Amino acid sequence: MKALVQRVRGRTEIQIKEEQKNILHSFDGVGLVVLLGWLESDLAHKELEKAEDWILSRILGLRIFEDPSGKMNLSLDDYAQTNKIESGILWVSQFTLGAELESGFRPSFTKAMKPELAKDRYENFCQKVRSTSKHKNIFGQFGADMNLSFTNWGPVTLLLEK
Repeated sequence: MKALVQRVRGRTEIQIKEEQKNILHSFDGVGLVVLLGWLESDLAHKELEKAEDWILSRILGLRIFEDPSGKMNLSLDDYAQTNKIESGILWVSQFTLGAELESGFRPSFTKAMKPELAKDRYENFCQKVRSTSKHKNIFGQFGADMNLSFTNWGPVTLLLEK
């Protein structure tokens, strides 16, 4: 499993294009954009659910926001409380994190988990987020055409793998 985490500020939004409709979800303030990808090799992992829990706890606890002395030392929750500002997290399933680019110029996605299995994993993960995260959480729709808009602050971008 892979998670690409980006620290953001300002307006963060996702527009989901669905059957002639554009559904818009957003938050203002500071936060994270998290792209999640499951790999075919994750199926061999006997404790995939524990790996997902580890990824979720790491994301929610990442100390990548500045404390009063300017050091990256605060989690999103701590930073938002300290500065009395709104915070949120955008969660999006992203099968392209499983891309293989070792030969040629066209990415191969054969290492990404099969869509029907990945959809179940993503939906289960979103349920965990809803019951765990204190922030405003907005979610992408699995397999949908989506446009994401945000300002990567720093920039800070981290890749978590388990």
